[in-house]
Amino acid sequence: MAVSAFTFATVGHGSTAVWYLTRSSGIVAFVLLTAATVLGVVASVGWTSERWPRFASQTLHRNLSLFCLVLVGLHVVTTVGDGYVPIRLVDAVVPFAQSYRPVWVGLGTLAFDLLVAVALTSALRRRIGYRSWRAVHWLAYLSWPIAAFHELGSGTDVHLAPIEALNVVCIAAVVGAGLWRLAGAPVPAPGWRLAGGGGALAVVVGLVAFALAGPLRPGWSHRAGTSPALLRQLGAAAGGTSGSASRSPAGSGAGAGSQAASGSQAGAGSPAGTEPAAAGASLPTAPFTSNLSGSYQTSAPNAEGSVQVVLSLHLDGSPATALTIRLVGYPEGGGVAMTSSSVTFGPDTGTITALDGTSLGARVRGPSGTLQLSMQLNLDRSSGAVTGVLSGSAGGGGGADEGNR
Repeated sequence: MAVSAFTFATVGHGSTAVWYLTRSSGIVAFVLLTAATVLGVVASVGWTSERWPRFASQTLHRNLSLFCLVLVGLHVVTTVGDGYVPIRLVDAVVPFAQSYRPVWVGLGTLAFDLLVAVALTSALRRRIGYRSWRAVHWLAYLSWPIAAFHELGSGTDVHLAPIEALNVVCIAAVVGAGLWRLAGAPVPAPGWRLAGGGGALAVVVGLVAFALAGPLRPGWSHRAGTSPALLRQLGAAAGGTSGSASRSPAGSGAGAGSQAASGSQAGAGSPAGTEPAAAGASLPTAPFTSNLSGSYQTSAPNAEGSVQVVLSLHLDGSPATALTIRLVGYPEGGGVAMTSSSVTFGPDTGTITALDGTSLGARVRGPSGTLQLSMQLNLDRSSGAVTGVLSGSAGGGGGADEGNR
């Protein structure tokens, strides 16, 4: 099932910038770690050319490794400083002690510890000797797959197409470099080539299988191992007020007891319903373009980690012409990954057919036929207000539930 993401606007909320800095620094650090790992392989093979002397690989490998360590430090500091989830400074050193996604955040801590060990022994290389340094330096290669599982398991944006493409490129680069190292450089025994090739294959299969079965499926936030107590706490924080859905990286736990915009219960586990048409409501003649305004509310996550977003809108200058949108899905990376939807526009009903951030497409049907709707919305999280533009055109084929596939 293809999952679309509905992103909540962040107006006047400073801590969101810290959250974006946390995510971006982690992603860039993983890219740098990938590049440093590939260059380490190039340097170990001793590959050179007229335009690329060997010292260039070694120097660039060392500088990228140090820059990566600095970005990981920034990632740690901003994660702790953001405060949205209870990750302490000690959690950056002691792995698997966190209550939030303990395994996947713990893998990040372990990768950080390994990188610090490599950096310290490199600084003390003359004192501890080449053999001891080299033994510890092999940990740098171990840190990459650990960091990859951390990035997939703890990141809240891995389902986004650019991040998926970036992960594919990073995995392909490291595996390709490793296979080149095994095929082109002398090794102590042929068994090492077989073991190395088998290990590379196992890493690729493991990462792909894990991504498909875990982070890329809806509900991963709920299944990532966060403690029930923390889930309830984050659920209460996420669903307590109008317009409250935000980054919500945990996205599960509390019962869906908050009120929807219509005043009835908006439990996320219930089927997406429809609103009765307002008495005397009439739709504009297609094609049309009109300004919209209204409000939105979000339920607390239910036991499955699913939330329901209800947008109660009306055409400016025509309050009786109501547009109600219900989105059901899982909190992911600044918004909601939609799994089902319903749309009510005056007497017409239908579903969402396209969703990209706060740009929505819908198809509704009613007494007058089929309407294609296109919306560009602006959401103010602090007040729960919604403004935007709605365009409508007549006709359109296909089933009314395409948006739920």
